[in-house]
Amino acid sequence: MRKRKSIEERKEEVFMIISQIIAEKGLSEVSTVEVAKRLGVSQPAIYKYFKNKDEMIVYFLEHLKDQLEEVLKKASRGKTTREKLKLIYKEHFKLIEKTRILPRVIFSDVVYLGNPDKKKALKEAILGYKKGITEIIKEGIEKGEVVDIDPEIGARFFIGTIIASTLTWMLNDMKFKLSGEVDRLMENLDKMLFK
Repeated sequence: MRKRKSIEERKEEVFMIISQIIAEKGLSEVSTVEVAKRLGVSQPAIYKYFKNKDEMIVYFLEHLKDQLEEVLKKASRGKTTREKLKLIYKEHFKLIEKTRILPRVIFSDVVYLGNPDKKKALKEAILGYKKGITEIIKEGIEKGEVVDIDPEIGARFFIGTIIASTLTWMLNDMKFKLSGEVDRLMENLDKMLFK
């Protein structure tokens, strides 16, 4: 007899299925029909977990926030600001290579149009992530490890390097390992950010 999956296990599967759809076709192609088909369940079965497509996407964005918080948590294990930022690069690129969705979600008009809950969920995820990076840079300035810059601008710059690297990766059909870019990014970050 097959054991029934818990709600959390099923929702984790939904997150990964939505990630696959976004990676293949974009966020606008996510639907309860497509998710159900890929899970091998009926569309009404999806409604046990989500009222509609918008609620499913909001869940996805909230889960994405959890993933980014986990990246920050792993980065906190670093002893220096440099180690923490390097861990963010590594963990963030691993997440992108695993799901292939972050850039498509961030730049998708589906998130910004219509349902304000989707925009709010994405905003909370991204701004919370930026705040965590800002705090790391601020702490680095206070410890004398980082040049005296506006920490919030430093965080924007840092996130910009992630976005630009990911865009380059996507435009090159994901033919190189994003995680292979970490040392190169850190070499240049050393020249600009660290004392």
